[in-house]
Amino acid sequence: MSGPAYTHTKRRRCLAIRKQIFLGADQNESLKRLAIRTGCSEAAIIREALDARLAAAAESEAGWTELLAQWRARGAAGANRSWTRESLYEERLGKYDDPR
Repeated sequence: MSGPAYTHTKRRRCLAIRKQIFLGADQNESLKRLAIRTGCSEAAIIREALDARLAAAAESEAGWTELLAQWRARGAAGANRSWTRESLYEERLGKYDDPR
């Protein structure tokens, strides 16, 4: 068996990890056409797509974290309300009580 495979990227040199994936026939044909049209390997296209998806997920998570921080900065949720959950339940359930 040969030594470890290494891949060079724009950002870093890292040990490559081999993964097997299953593609649908349409995905496979599209991947092959894109590889030919761009002159990139199929593996490079898959890695770029994965990097883009991971970056989008990180941005989304960062957005939620920022939104939560803004909500927390405004104060505790419900701090300015004049009702409680229990009082609402009592009020609404009281409408259905038997008036006898």
